[in-house]
Amino acid sequence: MISQIREPLSKIAQPIIIFFAKMKIHPNVFTYFGLLLSIAAGVFLALENPLVGFILIWFAGTMDFIDGGVARYRGLDSKKGSFIDSVIDRVSDLAVFTGIIFSEWVDGVTGGIMVGSALLISYVRAKGESVGVKRMTIGIMERAERWMVLMLLLFIAVIVPNQAFIATQWWIAGEPISYFSIGYMILTALCVLTVLQRFIYVSVQLTKTETTQEVQVQK
Repeated sequence: MISQIREPLSKIAQPIIIFFAKMKIHPNVFTYFGLLLSIAAGVFLALENPLVGFILIWFAGTMDFIDGGVARYRGLDSKKGSFIDSVIDRVSDLAVFTGIIFSEWVDGVTGGIMVGSALLISYVRAKGESVGVKRMTIGIMERAERWMVLMLLLFIAVIVPNQAFIATQWWIAGEPISYFSIGYMILTALCVLTVLQRFIYVSVQLTKTETTQEVQVQK
């Protein structure tokens, strides 16, 4: 979904990108600054501070958007830059979602599955592209969508009073579960579904390719 609106969003943000590009700041500066913000967000999420976590994630996402725009505007986009950006994105994801594991908001199992699925979503795409599968923007929870949903959950955690934040009608192991936990479980399930979507897509595409090659050999 986010990928489909990225181009019109880029046009809206173009003045901001041009402003930073004219400051002659290298795109990697924004990339690494975004990483630091993500790590800080993970720390504050571990300390169960949704407001600061929300703000830091928002700025980290902004840096991730600006670095690519500045690189393209200045003609500095390259395979090396793309590689660095991709690796930094994975570390940022790990920092944020690992921070949540150390909070009391979610159980360790859900938190662990979330971290694993977030990394697998990216890995399946990278591996699929490495074996020749194109158009790997498959799945309902790509990185931008994951962060958007997480920010929505954090925003709810900020505006909903503590006494209303506990869904007392939901109980797990004798303990009440929060609305944030319910939302995070849904997000985790959607991420697992995205892994399956991409795995099936790559498998089908490779099967088609192998079948085509076999037919050509027989001819």
